[in-house]
Amino acid sequence: MSLGLSETETQRAARQSPGPESAPRKNPPPELQATAESGKSYSIARRIIVAALAAQIVLAAGIVTVAFLYGGPQAAMYGGAAAIVALIMANVFVARTVRRSLEPLSDLAGRAAEISAGNLRFKSSLGSELPMELLPLAESVEAALGRAETAFRQQRDFTSDAAHELKTSVAIVKSALQVLLQRPRTQREYEIGLENALEDCARLENLLGRMLRLARIEQSAGNGARPKRIPVDLASTCEAAISRIDAMAEARGVVLTLEAPSTVSLPADPEDLELIWINLLENAVQNSPPGSTVTIGLHGVAAGRTLVCVQDSGPGIAPADLPHIFERFRRGDSSPARTAAGFGLGLAICKAVVETYGGTIEAANLPDGGAEFRVNLPVNQV
Repeated sequence: MSLGLSETETQRAARQSPGPESAPRKNPPPELQATAESGKSYSIARRIIVAALAAQIVLAAGIVTVAFLYGGPQAAMYGGAAAIVALIMANVFVARTVRRSLEPLSDLAGRAAEISAGNLRFKSSLGSELPMELLPLAESVEAALGRAETAFRQQRDFTSDAAHELKTSVAIVKSALQVLLQRPRTQREYEIGLENALEDCARLENLLGRMLRLARIEQSAGNGARPKRIPVDLASTCEAAISRIDAMAEARGVVLTLEAPSTVSLPADPEDLELIWINLLENAVQNSPPGSTVTIGLHGVAAGRTLVCVQDSGPGIAPADLPHIFERFRRGDSSPARTAAGFGLGLAICKAVVETYGGTIEAANLPDGGAEFRVNLPVNQV
């Protein structure tokens, strides 16, 4: 039963669909609307004009009083008339000055209203003519939008690269099964084909697991969540990682060595540290020739931080790839000397985990050949 309280469909459509004249106009954010409706908003120009008017009235009253005391009523009358004229002129000047002074602020507000997911550029039309009081605000907004644009671009690149990797892996499985069904085969041939398909599925599962792990790490870091931390012996996590990679290294003819001259303990989740060393060792083994050595070295504590280095004996990292080595799905394809094995997520995961602990990771080429990854971690966090 309608009591006449609900608006009609025509009224609702008219309210929700503005005309062509008002289409470009954008509503202010909800918090600003709430502030205006609550009566807490105020006009800077009005406050300045009111303050200037109050000061002028006090000055005019003082002039009239002095004229009356020293010149009598007639002088006070002339003084009052002159004060009124001066008051009007001064108010007009103050109002115009305030209005022109606030024009850059209105311009910045208009530019801010144009910001959207597809347009993250924020530049005042006044350029260098902005008042010095507004320059820090404009520069801060530009810097924040620049960081947001970079984050959006990285997210788009990640989505595109992930889709490409998943499509490739699925296509491999599909092609293998299609080839298997092209003609009748023996039982052994079917078994071999299915075993190969299972290996491809395992590779796809590994890719999805790495992507999920990276997403969880970055989500936890974005939410400000801290990983569980207990006192951990750094050398023991390195030994655990070596035991996990030893079979792979042996198959490739690579020797893994650990150099730990001193004992270092730090608050961390041992699984996180093992994940870092496993990815670094796996990358080093894949890029080392048979008969070479991969070394993981632990250094002592200095200034509350410890350094862990992983060195390989491979051809090194191409200079063009070095600045991008920790990017997602980056596998050094521009360098023929580095293999393209893996998914290009291992080093990205290492960087995400290290930064979660407030540490840093960097890569460099050794003078005598090979690459070195340096992980710098704090040892006194709680």
